Amino acid sequence: MLKPSTSVTTRLETVYQFCMTNLKPVLMEYWPEFVNKYPELDMQQWAIREYAKQMVDEGISNSKQIQSGITKACKEKFRPRPTEFAKLCKPTAEELGLPSLREAMDEVIARKGKYKNQEFTFSHRIVELICERIGYRVYRMRDYEFAELFKGEYDYWISRYMSGDLPAAHKALEYTPPTKAKIDSYVANHGLPMLGNDTLSQKIRELGIAVKHKRQEYISTPEQKAV
Repeated sequence: MLKPSTSVTTRLETVYQFCMTNLKPVLMEYWPEFVNKYPELDMQQWAIREYAKQMVDEGISNSKQIQSGITKACKEKFRPRPTEFAKLCKPTAEELGLPSLREAMDEVIARKGKYKNQEFTFSHRIVELICERIGYRVYRMRDYEFAELFKGEYDYWISRYMSGDLPAAHKALEYTPPTKAKIDSYVANHGLPMLGNDTLSQKIRELGIAVKHKRQEYISTPEQKAV
């Protein structure tokens, strides 16, 4: 098990030593061209250091990740180059329990099509983020253009997820009942305004009486009009 370290130089040396012990024998056994290209020990050491550098650059310093990369590499027909091997060391979306690229894209398309303007629960926050950013483009782009754009977004958010840097979901707004529902609730609890004994009805009655008195001050009786 590789011990975590803060120094890049130390991490590089640790990964290098691990790869010399675990990766180099596999490269020599599975791909003879590695030995043909690097016949001397010092040349092999240089090549393995290149693998180690690439892994450290990609944030890979865990022995479990490297062993996973070695297992995947053994299934490849050609020897993976340092950049390719570093990618093999990274867990796939499926290994992380995340929806695959195809599953995520189908989900966004369904959200913007079949389930448009309906309540919808995303399978993962990553899919929700992608939908928020580019979902509206589903029907504004050609299929292959959207697929290419989607892959870039998918890879970006997978990377953010692996680094523990996903933004939190938006907090739902507090539900506010429609005005009619408020009126119906009021009538059910207090009766029609002015007829109940609640504070609102009392104030309405008081206001009505005041308005009535005010109007009477300006309304002349027939006798007053004749004067």
